[in-house]
Amino acid sequence: MDEIKVGLLGADYSLDQGRYRFARIFDGENWNPDLQAPLTQPGVKVKPGEYLLAVNGRELHSPDNVYSFFLATAGKQTVLRVGPTADGKGARDVTVVPVPSEGNLRHLAWIEGNRRKVDELSGGRVAYVHLPDTAGDGYTSFNRYFFAQVGKQAAVLDERFNHGGQLADYIVDYLRRPPMSRVMTREGQDYTEPVASIYGPKVMIINQFAGSGGDAMPWYFRKAGIGRWWGCGPGAGWSVLAATRC
Repeated sequence: MDEIKVGLLGADYSLDQGRYRFARIFDGENWNPDLQAPLTQPGVKVKPGEYLLAVNGRELHSPDNVYSFFLATAGKQTVLRVGPTADGKGARDVTVVPVPSEGNLRHLAWIEGNRRKVDELSGGRVAYVHLPDTAGDGYTSFNRYFFAQVGKQAAVLDERFNHGGQLADYIVDYLRRPPMSRVMTREGQDYTEPVASIYGPKVMIINQFAGSGGDAMPWYFRKAGIGRWWGCGPGAGWSVLAATRC
């Protein structure tokens, strides 16, 4: 017997005037099959603050369990009635495809929220790089976030909840590269070699939920003299830029 999956919209809800209202909508990356966000697909244009009034023609009110309206909708076209007011004035119908899990959407939002906070508090001078593991996803994340922020003056490496994989010598080797020379071209441009590096101070945030390669990476980081690691555990916080909580 096939499992009946509840479809999810990638959103948080609030209750207002007897209706469900979109409190937060997760953006995702709609070009990425693993990060499809139903409410931000082209042509949908649902915004936070709008009301979810009906699902596939069924009126939805606050006493109802909103998730019961999405049974067996994962991966299937579903018609939502949404609008700017609780009484339905100005409402419209949109067709979405709910997803079976919001885990990746919420994780991406957590990463991007941390990155924006570090950027904001440092005036754009400090990079933030999340390392979810020391396998494929971790190396992909490092390559994406580290090299996109080359030129920043410092970096925060966040390996909390890292579930390991391989030994992260590749990441450590890049983090410890010192500036070797400064070059100025005849056209007046200047750059530092080796290129594609962040040369300034670095700190790594860790917690007790990392394991295997996630245990080894902070040790390599500290042993190589790259910078300090800052532990996060029950009752502890981290103060680097006050960017987030453990």
